[in-house]
Amino acid sequence: SSGINAECPLRPGRHPDCSEFDEISDSSDSTPVPSDPEPDSDVGFYGEVCDSFKAGFAIQKDIDNVLIEVNASKHAYNISVADQLMHSTRALLELCPEIKEFPKYVGYFGPMFIKLAKDRDSQMVILDEIETWALEKSRIPDTQKILHILYNEDVLDESYILEWCDSADDDIQSSIAKFIVWLKEAEEESSESD
Repeated sequence: SSGINAECPLRPGRHPDCSEFDEISDSSDSTPVPSDPEPDSDVGFYGEVCDSFKAGFAIQKDIDNVLIEVNASKHAYNISVADQLMHSTRALLELCPEIKEFPKYVGYFGPMFIKLAKDRDSQMVILDEIETWALEKSRIPDTQKILHILYNEDVLDESYILEWCDSADDDIQSSIAKFIVWLKEAEEESSESD
């Protein structure tokens, strides 16, 4: 499959670009009637993030401009920073058609994620969304490569990966076991050289 899945992961069956209004066909009054009393900000925001990511990557737009677009959408939809990071992580994972192409996507989007995920809580949001995506999409075997690439590009810190791994799904833990051993050995070597 290529491109971003147009279906929102938060509301399966509902396209992020769907109209918030449905016309009443039998009424002489042509006033639109809201299909939802309150527009779903997560659906709209996720759609805009996907659009910004896809367009930015296609023309290799300056990543700071993509971040400005995403931040503007975050404010327009009144989305929390954690939800912004969750949806951005999902958009990155969905945008990349094949795992072998993930390094070039992280090479482009990595600087944006580094700016957004400077602390433990932010990195845990990324890790949790990777886990959720991998389980939902049956992409558990890709998790190790995804984590390794994000670690190599300084998006994820080893201490947060190791902390998160302890509470991750058993299948995820099994799939990333070699990477975790490697991280622990690298951490021990780093400690010994200090």
